[in-house]
Amino acid sequence: MKRLLCLVMVLLLLPLSAPAQSAVMLRVGSTGADVVTLQKRLIELGFLAGMADGKYGNGTATAVSRAQSALRERGHTLSVDGVAGPQTLALLYDNTAMRDFLDLKMGSRGQRVTELQNRLYDLKFLNEPADGQFGGKTEEALKAFQRVLASGGAAEIQVNGIADEATRNMLKQNLAGFGIQAPEFFDEENPGSLQQQFLYARTAVLLSGNTGEVLFAKGAEERMYPASTTKIMTLLLAVEKGNLDRMVTVPASAAQVPKDSSLVPVYPGEQMTMRNLLYGLMIRSGNDAANAVAEIVSGSVQQFVEEMNRKAQALGMADTHFVNPHGYHDANHYTTARDLAILSRYAMANNAVVRIAAATQYTLPATKLRGELPLTSTTELLQPLSPQFYQGAYGIKSGFTRAAGFCYAGAAAKGDTTLIAVVLFCRTRGQAWADMKHLFNYGFSR
Repeated sequence: MKRLLCLVMVLLLLPLSAPAQSAVMLRVGSTGADVVTLQKRLIELGFLAGMADGKYGNGTATAVSRAQSALRERGHTLSVDGVAGPQTLALLYDNTAMRDFLDLKMGSRGQRVTELQNRLYDLKFLNEPADGQFGGKTEEALKAFQRVLASGGAAEIQVNGIADEATRNMLKQNLAGFGIQAPEFFDEENPGSLQQQFLYARTAVLLSGNTGEVLFAKGAEERMYPASTTKIMTLLLAVEKGNLDRMVTVPASAAQVPKDSSLVPVYPGEQMTMRNLLYGLMIRSGNDAANAVAEIVSGSVQQFVEEMNRKAQALGMADTHFVNPHGYHDANHYTTARDLAILSRYAMANNAVVRIAAATQYTLPATKLRGELPLTSTTELLQPLSPQFYQGAYGIKSGFTRAAGFCYAGAAAKGDTTLIAVVLFCRTRGQAWADMKHLFNYGFSR
């Protein structure tokens, strides 16, 4: 009886253990989990761009056709019809059959190359930001990585400049045991051991807010794009003009910003206090507010920019040049980590600047053109409920453009000690917050 029962159980379980895709036929109009799995595989293989949405449309069918054509060229017999039948699916999910597409090498391109480049960049083997095209620099970076692994005894690693299966698997591992010094392997229990290679930022500096002494530097004299950290200077000049509670009228120049600008928004003809305009400038990083502040303070945006450059020179910011009051990218609009730290330290000695730059929430009163407008900072470093929160941090300003990467200038205080830290060109916001934490901890540990 027991034997019979076991036999029945085995027979019942047999269909469940068969490959899920064996009886699947996916075509235009199909939806669901099987389509999501297929789309993810096509993306991984480089045949499909975008996201897996679980809807088998023309884009997915075209990607399947491309995969089928590529497989036919390699000697497999199957139809090129854009339909993912059992034979097509079996080949697509076979890592051996798809090795040529899974391996990344010279000439490869797409999202997977971007991910590879980002990983090599974060591990400090690649100096250039990801562009999604596997060229000579990516190959050399990969070979350098493979040499480190091979010399450390990693099995199956060949120094071939190809992101093969063994190399891809190692890229996912904790590599500290191979002597690779990258930010993710920094010993946070020993903040005083911080070195340049443990920062994600391309350039960075840490100053004593009390004395101005440079406590830590990484490429601090290298010219970089500041993005919206520019607005620290815009805020400073507006505050130094005084009378922040005077009513001002938003000029037409507020609307004369690039279409992809960050906005408060404020509107030409709108009336508010200068103080309210400045909160919009800093919390929402409004380029519209920056232009408005510039014209109100100096009569025109251009005259204000000239004042920005004169102030920079007066502060000793020798490698800084401003072209606009908001930081929208321009090849001639640049600064250095050192200069931006000098500006930040000077600005944060002004109590009015601190109140505005350190604010994380503010409500702009209603005007004739709109109702109340609540403003909330997106700076996780300053948000108590965020895992990125840093106790003691306050202000100052973030910035991002494709050319500048993610930038941040910030301050922190513990007891009588104040620190100013600047990081320029981080790949992500999270990397910037990690760098700020490491810099602040280093400073306070001293």
